[in-house]
Amino acid sequence: MIEFRNPYHIEPPGVSRQILSHPTNETEAIELAVFQEHRYAFFYWNKWMRKNENTNPPCLVSLDWHQDLCYPFETEKEWLDKLDLTSDAEVSLFSWAKLAGNNDGHILCAAYLNLIGDIYVHCRQELGQDTWKDEELIDTYGNRHAIKKFKTYKALQGALLNSSETSVFFDIDLDFFSIKNGLSDGSFEFTYLQEQEIRTMLDKDNPLIHWIFERLKGFTIATEPEHCGGLLRSNKFLDLISEIYFNPELFAPKCNWKWKPKY
Repeated sequence: MIEFRNPYHIEPPGVSRQILSHPTNETEAIELAVFQEHRYAFFYWNKWMRKNENTNPPCLVSLDWHQDLCYPFETEKEWLDKLDLTSDAEVSLFSWAKLAGNNDGHILCAAYLNLIGDIYVHCRQELGQDTWKDEELIDTYGNRHAIKKFKTYKALQGALLNSSETSVFFDIDLDFFSIKNGLSDGSFEFTYLQEQEIRTMLDKDNPLIHWIFERLKGFTIATEPEHCGGLLRSNKFLDLISEIYFNPELFAPKCNWKWKPKY
């Protein structure tokens, strides 16, 4: 194991993290983490679960062009079973060096260790005729995790508003805002949702977002610029999220939710 210069402050490389007041609850605070590699969400789900180790893990609500739902294979399960979840150093290195570099395995690896509960993914990637069928993962402790995939925002909203979920990790991969993803089909051509459509979808008064924010326990954003069609496009989507939710902007001093008083 590498010896870290500051063993009391370890995070995956290139991550920006901010502590925020809770969007709806005056007695809580949450963390928001932004990173390029989506697999680094694994580190934060573990960190946030450690702080609430006596509670059931929150469900995961993810907006992503890709499914990112590859099951851990046997060797990965052996690695996961040996992973010291109490060590930020070990989990950070594991997230960087051992989770799949194409960022498609972090969700079910987290579920395998019971770091997240049931999984709700609104995605565009189709992988055959069974793409939208529900699945199930049994974790290393014997718990069952439902895996639900949704082709439309309306279907995701209907499922969650009628669920009994009480806590949520909210996860956005910025490539979700692409419609035709040219890196995935080899065409290198991209089309995107219109800005007003994104604003409506993410509005705090939208029933789904209101439901999520009431239950929010952590917020992760993956920028993955190559899957967005470029760095400037990825930055544009991140700036839009910041503008929709925060004043002053995300990571600025005294950043807070727009609808809450400044510190």
